[in-house]
Amino acid sequence: MKLRHIEIINAVLQTGSVSAAARLLNMTQPSATRHLQHAELTVGYPLFRRHAGRLHPTQELMQLAPAIRNAFASVDDVRRTAASLHGRPQARLRVGTVPSASAIVPAAYDALRRKHPDVRCEFSTGHHHELMQWLLLREIDVAIAFDPPAHPALALEDLATQRLVCAARPEVLGKYRSATSIDATALATMPLIELLNTDPVGRLVGSYGERFEWRFPAPLVVKTHQVALDLAARGLGVAVVDELSASRYRDTLAVLPIEPQSDIVLRAMFLHPGALSVAASSFIGACRATLSAQAAQGASRCPTALPAIHNE
Repeated sequence: MKLRHIEIINAVLQTGSVSAAARLLNMTQPSATRHLQHAELTVGYPLFRRHAGRLHPTQELMQLAPAIRNAFASVDDVRRTAASLHGRPQARLRVGTVPSASAIVPAAYDALRRKHPDVRCEFSTGHHHELMQWLLLREIDVAIAFDPPAHPALALEDLATQRLVCAARPEVLGKYRSATSIDATALATMPLIELLNTDPVGRLVGSYGERFEWRFPAPLVVKTHQVALDLAARGLGVAVVDELSASRYRDTLAVLPIEPQSDIVLRAMFLHPGALSVAASSFIGACRATLSAQAAQGASRCPTALPAIHNE
């Protein structure tokens, strides 16, 4: 069936008659009748039966009806988007990030808003495979993730290099509480919180730990960086994560770079190189500037003595 056939069928389903459907679609009744008859010839079976002066859908059409409604919902989305873009070609920006990268969203959005005050932004978080799927389905415009895998339909743009750090309460770090960095071999003797290797940072931590024979003594394994940091904030161990994830906890935890240095790259992903909107390009630039500012701030801060906590 053609889209016009589906449009006529949907209008008759709503109104119950061809004449009312024709008025709804701003067309003549004979034209509406011809389109409906042609739709029935196309599918090869009746779509409506007349009873008491109204048209009632057949069983076959009842099975088609959900798909027709979904089709019209998509058409309505196209119409709304087309209308919203009239005179405002960057009216909407949809961004997805991995949870740990969401820390840069507020500052990057603030910079974008000052430059493009009329842009409507939608932010969501997801894991790497979800972000890639959303991009391929055009459900988001830009994704921010650590070391995403290459894909022929996606372009990657480096934003910043992030190094591994450890984060813990000062009393857990002991003699290293006032250090400016910590050796990986020293961490082997500490109560490390194990991070599942389900994302690039987790895999990096796992491979790095194997080199230095790290042990994870506590019967505790976590999937997300934030949970590892929340546990560390309660004095329950040492979290090894990327420095961006740890940046939110600098007022609560001592955050130390690990030596030898091990890095991971934060990247922006998007469809079709060169097809970014002005707003999307501006947002990526704002993310890069935010990360540079945070790196400078982190480098200027020295570990400070934080108050001890007592678990009940």
